[in-house]
Amino acid sequence: MERETPSCAAREAVAAIATAPGPAGIAVVRLSGAGALEIADRLCPGAGEPPSAWPGGTFRLRRLRDPATGEPLDEALVLVFRAPRSYTGEDAAEFQVHGGRAAPRRVLSALLAAGARPAGPGEFSRRAFLNGRLPLDRAEAVMDLVAAQGERAARAAAEQLAGAIGRRTDAAYDALLALCADVEATLDFAEEESAGLLPPARFAARLDPVRADLAALADTFREGRLLRDGALVVLSGPPNAGKSTLFNALLGTDRAIVAPEPGTTRDSIEEGLLLDGVPVRLADTAGLREGESGVEREGIGRARALAAAADAELRLVPPGVPVPSDAGPRTVLVFSKCDLPGAPAPDALPPGAVRASARTGEGLDAVKAAILERIGADPAGSDGRGAAVNARHRALLGEAIAALDRARAVYLARGEEAAAPAAAGLRAAAEALGGVTGRVYSDELLDAVFGRFCVGK
Repeated sequence: MERETPSCAAREAVAAIATAPGPAGIAVVRLSGAGALEIADRLCPGAGEPPSAWPGGTFRLRRLRDPATGEPLDEALVLVFRAPRSYTGEDAAEFQVHGGRAAPRRVLSALLAAGARPAGPGEFSRRAFLNGRLPLDRAEAVMDLVAAQGERAARAAAEQLAGAIGRRTDAAYDALLALCADVEATLDFAEEESAGLLPPARFAARLDPVRADLAALADTFREGRLLRDGALVVLSGPPNAGKSTLFNALLGTDRAIVAPEPGTTRDSIEEGLLLDGVPVRLADTAGLREGESGVEREGIGRARALAAAADAELRLVPPGVPVPSDAGPRTVLVFSKCDLPGAPAPDALPPGAVRASARTGEGLDAVKAAILERIGADPAGSDGRGAAVNARHRALLGEAIAALDRARAVYLARGEEAAAPAAAGLRAAAEALGGVTGRVYSDELLDAVFGRFCVGK
C-alpha cells in the first residue's frame, strides 16, 4: 500500500526486555502503547507524583513494587516519553533496573500482570515505522548496527541509519514521478499540439542519470553482504600440509589440534575473525586423501563440500606435493611450510599464489591480503561510507532498473505514442523504490523485515 501520513495512534501497550541477558551494570525494560504510563504507575506506588503525571523527557529514581502483591522488585531509574516524541511515537516508559537475569524478568512479569502484553520481535521499531518516526531502511539499519561484528560494518549501518540509502532512493523516486507526470501530460494534448511534447532524447537525458545512480547503489550489495554476513574461507589440502597450524596462526590462538599423524583432523572446525574489518568464518578441514576409515572418509567428504560452498579456498601445497590442477577462481594456492627445503622461490610462484610458514610467520600478511582479494573486499577499507544495500534493497533496485529499461526502450522506439506504457514503467520503478524506505509497503513486507529483529527492539 502507499504510505499515508501517520496518525501516531497508540496501539495496545507492549513490554519487553531491551538488553541482552547476563551480568551487566543495568538492564532496560521497555513499555510502549496506549495506557503505558498508567501501567507504569502501578509499579511505582507511594510518595510523589506517578509517572503518568511527569512531563515527557523526564526521569526519576523509584522503588518498584509488584502491583498484585506489593513485593519489592528493584530500585530503578524510570524514564517517561510522551507521544509523539518517543522512539515508537507513542507514550512510553523505560525502566533501568539492575543487570542480570532476575531483576529485569521480575519487572517485565509485573508489567505484563499490570496490563501490558509481551512485545513481538521488532515490534517497537515496527511501531516507530508505522507512526512515521523511522523509515523502513533506517529501521533495518538499527538491527544491522546491533548485529555489526566490526568497525566497518558499524560504520555502514550508521551511514544507513543517517539516511544514506534512503536519500538516494527517495531522490530517484521523486525524479521518476516528475518525469512520469510530464510523460502522462502528453496524453492530454491534441495532435496539433504535439510540438510541445517531451522529445525522446530529453526523456532519455532525464532517465539515464537516475538509472546510473540506482545501478551504482545496487553494486554496493557485495560489500554489504560481506560486512553483514561475512565470508566463508576454507583451508584444504593433503594431510600434514600445515592446515591446522596455519588456521591457528591466522586466529592467533591454538584452536585446532596439531600433530604429525595424518588424519588428525576428522571434521571441520570453524572460528570467526575480522580481516580488515570484514567478518570471516575460517574453517579447518580434514586432509584430502583416500580415507582409511569410515569416519575419515566422512570428514573428507565434508571438507570437499565445504570448499565447494566457500567464498574463498586456501589450498595448501607443502614441499614435494604437485601443484593441483583443479584450482578455481576462488582458490588461493598457499605454498605452505616455505621455511623447509623444497619450497618454491618467491619468483617461481604461479600467478596469485603465496608462500607462507605458520611456524615462522612468513607470508601470513600475504595470505590475509589474498583472502580479501578473493572475497571481493576492498583492502583499502571503504569504511562502508555511503552505506551498502542488503538483499531486499538489491532486489527492489533490480526491479526498478528493469522497469526503467523497459520504459526507456519503448519510449525511444515509439516516441510520444508510447506515453502510456512508458509512464506505467516509470510508476513501476517508483513503486519498487518506495519499498526501500517504506513509502510503499505491505503487511507481509513488514512481517518479513521486523521478524528478523530481536524482541525488545
